[in-house]
Order: sequence, then structure tokens, then C-alpha cells
Amino acid sequence: MVKYKELSHERFLKCIDVLSNNLENFLGENNLKVDYIMPIVRSGAVPAVYISNKLNIVKFAPIQIKHITYNDGKETIETIFDPLNSLNINKEKPVFLIVDALQSSGMSAEIAIDEIKKVYNDAIILYVCITKKYLSNDFKGIIDYFDYVFQYNEDQLDEVKCLELGIDYYAPVFPWEKAEELITHPDDLEDNIFF
Repeated sequence: MVKYKELSHERFLKCIDVLSNNLENFLGENNLKVDYIMPIVRSGAVPAVYISNKLNIVKFAPIQIKHITYNDGKETIETIFDPLNSLNINKEKPVFLIVDALQSSGMSAEIAIDEIKKVYNDAIILYVCITKKYLSNDFKGIIDYFDYVFQYNEDQLDEVKCLELGIDYYAPVFPWEKAEELITHPDDLEDNIFF
């Protein structure tokens, strides 16, 4: 079972600073400007707003990808909202910045990347998240930029090994979340998503 610990607002802000500074350096070094920031909602919405304000990114294209438990017991990951076909981009290589708070498997980010490539095959894709599960996808060779601030453990390692490797033993509960909801996942139920 995953163990959770609250992430302080101060640490969250420090994470935003790290991601924003690293991203700003990358954009400057590569003479790039983000055309659309794409938060994976709900988790990525809050960090995306902070990053967009720090880097003066104006246009949002939120995507909603959700694990869903249906009434018949079936479980899937589905794209609930995808704005990419409604964007009017005439640029040959548009730059998309995908933002999430926590990456567990990387499946949501992978779906977002695939959706971008379906519509904008030559897009430059950047992806940032505050934290990623230890040993989850690094997207090497798939996207142009990937950054995160820290890794967390999800029962792969004991507390001593996490300390040795510099990995957070606990999965974070972000300042805008409730630990109880993370454990019971009431928002994953079909009735709470489709109405």
C-alpha cells in the first residue's frame, strides 16, 4: 500500500522555482518559446498556472486523462477532454509544454504526447512534473525535454534504501489535495466522471 505524506506549500513553491528556472534556461539555450502549456488536469492544473505565470506563457490547452473504474468493475485510462483538434496553429513545429504534479506510471503523459503527435507530428514536446515514481518512464528519445524535481517511492524500496538513494519514501499529498481522497479514489468512479 502506498504511504502518503503532505508536501508543504513552501516545498511546492521551491519545486516550481526549480522547474521554471531549468525550463527557462532550456528555452533560452534553444531559442524556443512555448506556444501552449498543456496541464494534465486535475493534478497538473495548479503547477501549470504557477509555471505559466513565472514564464509568461499565455495559452493553455488542458487535457484530461483519467483512470476510471466503471460500474461493471472494468478499469481503463481514458482521455475525457482533448482540445488539440480545436487549436489553430500554423507553425511548422509548435512547442507544447505538458505539466503534471505527480507521475506514477507515466501513462497519462504518454497519452498526452501521443495526442499531440497525432495532430502536430513535428511538434516540440516538453514535459515537467514535480515528482515521479522511482523507475517510472523517463521518455528518453520520445520527447525533447523532461524534468522533475524529486522521485518518490511506491513500496519498491524500504525507508533505508530510499534515504541512501535520495528518494522520498512517501508519495506526496500536494497542498490542494486530501490524503483520504488519494487513498479511496472516489473521483475515479464512473458516476463521478460521467453524469
